[in-house]
Amino acid sequence: MDYQQLYYGVKALMKRGGGIDETIGVRLDKHAFTSAGAKILPGKTQYRCPQHHHNFKEIPETDSEYALHPLKMKDIAIEENKYFDYYIMQPPYKNKNSKGVILLFHGLNEKSWDKYLPWAASLVQLTGKSVILFPIAFHMNRAPKSWSDIKSMHQVAQIRQQKHPGYSNISAVNTAISIRLGNQPDRLFWSGLQTYRDVTMLVRKIKKDQVSGVAPDSPIDFFSYSIGAFLSIILLMANPNEYFNDTRLFAFCGGTTLDRSFPISRYILDSNGGHTLNSYFSEQLHNHFKASQRLAHYMDMHKGENFFKLMLHYNHYKQERENKMASMHERIMAVPLKKDEVIPPVEVLSTLKGDYRDIPIRVEPMDFDFPYDHVHPFSLMEKYRQQTDIAYNQVMQKAAAFFNEL
Repeated sequence: MDYQQLYYGVKALMKRGGGIDETIGVRLDKHAFTSAGAKILPGKTQYRCPQHHHNFKEIPETDSEYALHPLKMKDIAIEENKYFDYYIMQPPYKNKNSKGVILLFHGLNEKSWDKYLPWAASLVQLTGKSVILFPIAFHMNRAPKSWSDIKSMHQVAQIRQQKHPGYSNISAVNTAISIRLGNQPDRLFWSGLQTYRDVTMLVRKIKKDQVSGVAPDSPIDFFSYSIGAFLSIILLMANPNEYFNDTRLFAFCGGTTLDRSFPISRYILDSNGGHTLNSYFSEQLHNHFKASQRLAHYMDMHKGENFFKLMLHYNHYKQERENKMASMHERIMAVPLKKDEVIPPVEVLSTLKGDYRDIPIRVEPMDFDFPYDHVHPFSLMEKYRQQTDIAYNQVMQKAAAFFNEL
C-alpha cells in the first residue's frame, strides 16, 4: 500500500467512525476528554492562582471589530474546547495492549486530522505502538464549527481586507485565528498552558490504567509537527511529574523558537496576526511581562510551565535553553525540509544544536524531488505518486527507527 492508498484508506476509516481496518492493519477508536485546564483561559475579570494564593484582575478584550461575530466568544466559555474527543490508533489486536504510545501533535491552525492519519497509521505499523492524536486547544474539534465555515469566514476575510488593505495573506482559512491572536496575542500562552495541562492529565490517566488498550507502564514518546514540536520541547524541558524522563521527540518540520518561525501564510496566519504575535512576546520579554501581572506571575513563579519563555526568542534565556537541550540531546531528533519557508532548516539547526553546532541533537534536513511546502509536505498529485511514496517512507522509517532505539 503506497502513501496515496494509505491516505485515502485511513481517511475513510475515520469517516466511518473508526473501528478495525484489516487491510491497513490498524484500529481507530474515539475517546471523550474533559479539559481540566480551561479555567485559566481569558474571558474573566478576576483570576486566582490557588497554588500561590494570588488574585489577579484582567481587563477584558475591548476591540469592537466583529463584535457580534462568534469569534468574539469568551475563550473560557467555549464548550467545544472543554469537552472534546481525541483518537487512538493501534494495532488491531483484541484485548491486548500495545508496546508503547506515541502522542502525535499537529500544527498551528489545523482543523482536520486528514493529513496526520496516514502518519499515525505508519507509526503503528512500523513500531507496534499506539498513536494518540490529541488536539491542541481551539484546534481540530476543539473550536466552534463557525470558525472553520468557509462561507462565513470568507465574508469576514473580505471585510478585514477592505478595512486593512495593508495586511497580506488574508484568507477564509486563516481569518479566525489571525483575528483572535491579533486582538489578544497572549492567547498563545493561555491556550498552550491549557494544552500542557490536558496532556499531563492524559498521561496521568494512562499511568492509572484509565485509557483502554494502553498499558499503564507504556513508554511515552512524541511525534510532533510544526508548533506541535514547540509544545513538545516545552513539555520535555518542564517534565511535569517526571512523566517524560525517557520520552523521545521526533520533530517534523518543527523545532524553532517562536521568533525564528515565519507562519505568515494563507493557511496559517495573515501578516497582522503573525507580526503581532512575534512583536508582543518580544516586547514582553524585554519588559519582563509587565503588561500582564498574571502572565508575569506564571513566567516567574510556575516552575515547569514557565519554560514557555525559553522558547519565545532565540537570544533570550539562550544559555538556559541550550543547557536543557544538551541534557536531552539523545532523546530528540528533527527532520526539517529544505524548502520549508515557515520553519526553515537553518533555524531548526540553530535552536536545537546552538550557534556553534555543539549540542549533539540529531537534525537531518531532507529535500524531496516533487513540489512541497510546510503545509503540504507530501503530495497527493498522481504524477508525483511514486516520488511522494519514497519520500514519505523515508521520513516514517527515520521516525520509527528513532522510536525503536533501545
